[in-house]
Amino acid sequence: MNFDILIIGSGPGGYVAAIRAAQLGFKTAVVEKESLGGVCLNWGCIPTKSLLKSAQVYDYIQHAAEYGIALNGEAKPEFKNVIKRSREAANGMSKGVQFLFRKNKVEVIPVQENSLIIKRLR
Repeated sequence: MNFDILIIGSGPGGYVAAIRAAQLGFKTAVVEKESLGGVCLNWGCIPTKSLLKSAQVYDYIQHAAEYGIALNGEAKPEFKNVIKRSREAANGMSKGVQFLFRKNKVEVIPVQENSLIIKRLR
């Protein structure tokens, strides 16, 4: 393996840096031990925003009469589907990072927590 640039982690800073480096003609790789996109995209910001949006929609429904909208029946959250929507949003964005890596010829080097490369970085 021979690279001009090796980036550790594919979070918001890592994947942008990798794509730009590849666009500038550098042979680029990203070392990643989890899903592409990092914590923010997969478990933090994006899934949280999806959950907050579902809560907001539910709140709007609860106060529909204040907006002049009459609803018949009870609205109730289906948490399984709320979580499913959240995961789909994160997975879709992670696949988007994967697509951009392929398009720009950025190589992904997956590693395990106990791998030699992780031990050497500590």
